[in-house]
Amino acid sequence: MISNAPYEISNTQYLTPQYPMPLTNLRINETRFLRTIDEMAQIGLLPDDAGGGRDRRPFSAADRAARRYFREAAEAGGLRVRLDQAANLSARLECGSGDEDAPTLLIGSHLDTVPHGGAYDGALGVLAGLEVALTLKESGVRLPFHLEVVDFTDEEGRFGYFFGSRALVGGHTEASIAAFLDAAGEGEEPADLPAMWAQVPGQLAPDAVLAARRPAESLAGYLELHIEQGPRLEAADVPIGVVSAIFGRRAWYLTFLGRADHAGTTPLGMRADALVAASRFIAGAPERVAALFPAAVVTCGNLTVQPGVANVTPRQVVVSVEFRAGTNAELDGIDEALRTLAEEAAAGPGLAAQVDARSSSHPTPMDERMQAVIQRAADSLGYATLALPSGAGHDAQMLAPITPTGMLFVPSKNGRSHSPEEYTAPEHLVAGANVLLHAVLKIATDERG
Repeated sequence: MISNAPYEISNTQYLTPQYPMPLTNLRINETRFLRTIDEMAQIGLLPDDAGGGRDRRPFSAADRAARRYFREAAEAGGLRVRLDQAANLSARLECGSGDEDAPTLLIGSHLDTVPHGGAYDGALGVLAGLEVALTLKESGVRLPFHLEVVDFTDEEGRFGYFFGSRALVGGHTEASIAAFLDAAGEGEEPADLPAMWAQVPGQLAPDAVLAARRPAESLAGYLELHIEQGPRLEAADVPIGVVSAIFGRRAWYLTFLGRADHAGTTPLGMRADALVAASRFIAGAPERVAALFPAAVVTCGNLTVQPGVANVTPRQVVVSVEFRAGTNAELDGIDEALRTLAEEAAAGPGLAAQVDARSSSHPTPMDERMQAVIQRAADSLGYATLALPSGAGHDAQMLAPITPTGMLFVPSKNGRSHSPEEYTAPEHLVAGANVLLHAVLKIATDERG
């Protein structure tokens, strides 16, 4: 399975008398796993009159409480806990041979949430990873690699998307880290930041964060279990999704320029209203993209109007535009189509449109061998699967360029996520965790290469 792994093992070589039956019979501790999901869901819980859901934004008191829960559960199970220079928290099951220099298979996700977030986004991957490691340790299974369960720092982007996983793969520069620290210093709950940083080697100084990088040769791969955050698995009545790729993303600030005039004295036919132009774009973008690229998505998530008063026609409107697709060719096509639409929307005397492209990410295919491992694990457990891309971003897209990476999904009820209504049925949570367990076992027992 892993081409650089110096191991050729059998299905019994890494067993002890503690678990003398075939590995195919091994399952997670379902009761313990679901309890950890429920207990984590209470951390950062908001009352209904405050909007409900959970608020575990990175570096908040609730985020620290979630990490403390993870740490204590891992230590109680005999796992080795580590906090790296980018504040990534991990729990490690040591290689069965005792070789400290053996490669590391990473599994995990993130415990932080968006404001008013759900109980499963991110947390499922970390807690399922923890349960897999505990199950393997308790069963006496000795792996030919270290198994490390990771809670990555700030996946949701309070101060910088994928901050922790980006640090692990060496994707930061001193300038990007300094920008992160500047943003963090201006964020909510500033008193919480020193308490978090005090636990971190180097306290998140730029040179220390750069030292969090892991060499590619030290890794055996990365697996991430996540809720789908969409409706496809539920619609197909399929419990396991095998992720083929993660969509690429581009984001703009699209500015429409017009002219401020008196709202009571300027005839409609003589106005250069920037908000009217922006509205034409916002209404037309979904139709244009759906017609040309049916699998892609576009979102106009925010707009700022100036001068923003009732008795003056808007002279400037800034629209945040984001679009996602599975290939670079589709992203290029959407980019061109939306620029054309913006010009059409701003047609008329005194109007103009300007695009400020602010961020982008490339589509990220998942490793074909890892997809096959997940598929075989699901097949061995009798679960139907669906191959599908991910429209949402994940830490997996940071890891994929340097190590074999795979993702698996479980259904989200009504496709809801980033919401208090986020829900995945217990049987699907358990199914996902057991497929993750058997994917790890199949990596361990596959022949080299």
